[in-house]
Amino acid sequence: MNWKKLFAIHILERGYDYYIENAVENLDVSDDIIRADVTGSEDYEVEIFLSSGEVTDMYCSCPYALDGRNCKHMAAVLYEWSENEREEKKEEKNAINTDLFQPAYTINAYKKKLTAVEDLVSGANEEDVRSFLTAVLAGDEKLLLRFHNTINKQVTREDINNYIGQVDIIADRYLGRNHFISYYEADGFVSELEEIIDEDVRRMIDNGNYLSAFEVMNHIFVLIGDVDMDDSDGGTGILADRIYQLWLELLVKVSSEEKRKMFDWFTSHLDGSVIDYLEEYLEQIIVGEFEEKEYEQAKIDLIEDMIARSECKDSDWSRDYGVGKWAVRYLELLKEKNASDEKIKEVCNRYWKNSSVRRYYVDICMKKKEYDHVLQILDECILLDKQYRGLISEYSEKKKEVYLLQGNRSAYIEQLWKLVLEHEAGNLELYRELKKQYTADEWLVKREEIFKKLPAYAHVERLYKEEKLYDRLLVYVLNSPGLYALQEYEKVLKKEYPEQMLNKYKDEVSKMAVRTSDRKNYAHMVSLLRKMQQMKGGSKLVEQIVAEWKIKYKNRPAMMDELRKL
Repeated sequence: MNWKKLFAIHILERGYDYYIENAVENLDVSDDIIRADVTGSEDYEVEIFLSSGEVTDMYCSCPYALDGRNCKHMAAVLYEWSENEREEKKEEKNAINTDLFQPAYTINAYKKKLTAVEDLVSGANEEDVRSFLTAVLAGDEKLLLRFHNTINKQVTREDINNYIGQVDIIADRYLGRNHFISYYEADGFVSELEEIIDEDVRRMIDNGNYLSAFEVMNHIFVLIGDVDMDDSDGGTGILADRIYQLWLELLVKVSSEEKRKMFDWFTSHLDGSVIDYLEEYLEQIIVGEFEEKEYEQAKIDLIEDMIARSECKDSDWSRDYGVGKWAVRYLELLKEKNASDEKIKEVCNRYWKNSSVRRYYVDICMKKKEYDHVLQILDECILLDKQYRGLISEYSEKKKEVYLLQGNRSAYIEQLWKLVLEHEAGNLELYRELKKQYTADEWLVKREEIFKKLPAYAHVERLYKEEKLYDRLLVYVLNSPGLYALQEYEKVLKKEYPEQMLNKYKDEVSKMAVRTSDRKNYAHMVSLLRKMQQMKGGSKLVEQIVAEWKIKYKNRPAMMDELRKL
C-alpha cells in the first residue's frame, strides 16, 4: 500500500522527521486501526483506520487536521507502522522507473533517485537538455538564480540583493493580506527558507564566498523574528539553530578581517533590531566565541554597556534578568582570563542585590568547600528573595546538600522535612529521599504525618501512587473533576477497580456529550469510549452509552459519523 500519496511532499518530510526523532509513542495496531501518540511542542493523538490493508480514514487531534487535512503526525505514525525499509522493498518490485518518480526520504532512497536521474539525463541529447533547461529557468527566478551561481563561483552584490529579494518574496507570499502566517502555512514558509540556507547559502560557503553567505543568512535571521507567525511547531528555532551552526562554521574559515566584520554585525544588532528571544543567539556567539585577545576589551565594554542598559529598564523582572545575565557573563569572562579571587569578589559585591550573581558566587564557594560561608550566604539569600518561591526552594535544596556534605545528619533530615512539607511540597524525589532515612516501621508513621501536613496545592495523589495506596488514590480520582486525574492513574487503578473507573469515565463523557461540539471533540469522545471498551465490563457499558446517544443526539450528524467509526 502506497499511503504516501495521501500526503503533500512537505508534510511527508515533516512526518519523516518526527518518525526518525522517535516522536511516535504508544503504537497500538490491530487489523482495522492504528493508534499512537505523537510528541512535539504538544502531544497529539492519532488514529488511522484500515480496510484490507488500505487507509480508509485518519484522525489527529492537532489543529492542522481539524478540518480534515492529512497532517505530519499521521505521516509519522504511518512511517513507524510500515518501518519504511519494508515499504521501500515493496516499491522496488514495481516498474523499472519507480525510483525516478518516488520521493526520497532516506540516504539510500536519495542515492537510487540520483542514479535514476543521471541515467535519464545521460540518455538525452545535448540540444534537448539545453532547450528544456532554458525553458525551466526562464519560468523560475529562484532556480535561475541558483543555476547562475552554480556556474559563476563568485557572488556579486547584485546576486546578494537577488537572494535577499527572494527571501522577501517568500515572506510576502506567506504573510498575504493579513500579514500573518497561520499554523497551516508555517511549515511551507520554514521549508522554503531552509531550502535557501541548505542549497544557496551552503554553495556560497563551499565556494569561499563567506561574507556573502553571512549577509544572506543574517537577513533571514532578522526576518524570522519580525514576521508574525503561529510558531507552534518551533520553525523559528529550527531556522535560527541552523544559521547559528553555519555562523560557527564561518568563524573557523574566515580571515581575521572578515571575522572582525562578523563581530561588528553581531554586536551592532544587540540594539533591539533583532527580536529579544533571538538576541540570545547573538549573545551566545559573542561571549562564547571570539577568544582572540583583540576582542577581550571589546567584549568587556559590551558587557558593561549591556548591564547599564539593563539597569535602566522599567520592569523589575526585565531589569533583574538583564543585569544578572550579563553580570554572570562578565564573571565567566573574568574566570576564563584567570582573574584574581579579589577581582571576582569585587564584581560579585557590585551586583550583590542580583540573585543570579549570588547563586554564581555560591557555586564558587561550593567548589572551594567553604561550606559554612555557603550556609551564611544562603540564609542571606532567603531573606533577600523571600517573595520568590522558586528561589527559596533552590536555596533550601542547596542547604540540604551542604548539610549532607558536612555530615550534619540531623540538620540534613530537618531540611528535608522543610522541603517536603513547605518549599517543594509533594516533590516525589525529595519524598523518596526522606523515606530512605527511616526504617519501614518508622516510615508508616512518618508518611501519615506528611499526608496530614501537606498543603492543599501539593500533589498528594503522587505519593499515594508511590506508596501503592490505591484505595486512597481511587478516592482522589473519583473526586477530581475532568479527565486529567482519571487518565493519569488509569493504568494502576483499572485492574483492581474497573467498575469505579468505568463509571467515572461514563460520567465524564456524558458531561461532554451534553454540549454540541465539533468533529474534533466528538472524535475525542469516541477515543475515550474505545479506552472504556478495553476495560473489564467496558464493552457492554459502551454499547449502552452509544445506544442512548444515537437516540438522544440523533440530530448531530458529525457525532453519529464518529460513533460509526467506533
